[in-house]
Amino acid sequence: MFCTLRRLPFAAFLFLLAGTAARADEILTYKWQGVDRTAILHIPEGAAGRPAPVVIVMYGSDDKAVNFQKNSGFDAVADRDDFITLYPEAIDGAWNIRSRKPAINGEPVDDIGFFRTMIDDLVNRKIADGTRIYATGFSFGALMTYTLGCALPDRISAIAPVASAINERQVEDCKPGHPMPVMMVNGTSDDVQRYDGYIRSFGRLLSVPEAAEYWRRVDGCSGENLTPLPHLNPHDLTRASLVQWTGCQAGTAVQLYRIENGGHCWPRLARSDAGSGIDPADGPRFGGCSNDFETAVEVWNFFRQYHGV
Repeated sequence: MFCTLRRLPFAAFLFLLAGTAARADEILTYKWQGVDRTAILHIPEGAAGRPAPVVIVMYGSDDKAVNFQKNSGFDAVADRDDFITLYPEAIDGAWNIRSRKPAINGEPVDDIGFFRTMIDDLVNRKIADGTRIYATGFSFGALMTYTLGCALPDRISAIAPVASAINERQVEDCKPGHPMPVMMVNGTSDDVQRYDGYIRSFGRLLSVPEAAEYWRRVDGCSGENLTPLPHLNPHDLTRASLVQWTGCQAGTAVQLYRIENGGHCWPRLARSDAGSGIDPADGPRFGGCSNDFETAVEVWNFFRQYHGV
């Protein structure tokens, strides 16, 4: 089902190029359920004029696409490696993942139909390579990432949810599970989307180990490796490790960036002013944020290995 592309050396992705492409971003607009649904489309110069890989990037609840475009760091990676980024806008700042259901004219929002429409439009216009469509997201955007991986396995080639496990109702909807390359990023001290899960009125959030085990079983992985990452910032109290499940079937993979003492955040590389005592952008309200890797870089490192058929 999936083919694997060559993964470039890790060292090649530690730092982003300083320059960025000058192309203006496009606002896509689709009439869906009687309202205009929009998304920001970023096409680097090197990805223009040909079908290119697309990374769909989804923000957490009550954010905006333009904010997460700026804060995720994805466009700099896209400009360097010639792939497209797509930042959809949610209705009322929330995605329809069954645990939260925003409505349009009294009807539940059909986010799956909206995403399918966007993807098909970009493929039909030869902007997107239909075999290399990927999805990632933060917090409730991570939950929407799981939903897309389960609902659109014929269109999504790999997923990378950040700062949330999957919830029980999503797992029920996902049965029978479809093989899917999955990369997770989770902090053990996340007090929002808790590492150990939770039970609320809208259902149960699985723990991160349960979520990883679910995808390990779906992808038929048989082995496991753990690699501690280099610790780059002495003022950062978190420690990151990469857990990789091996021997997966159908050309898939499952991996987890496990961040000890990590909170509810999108990890970024250590800044040059790391010794200044300035809190990371997401802390201290949401806990420690790892400075040992750049999330957008590692997500793309993972995605670039896979394409559908």
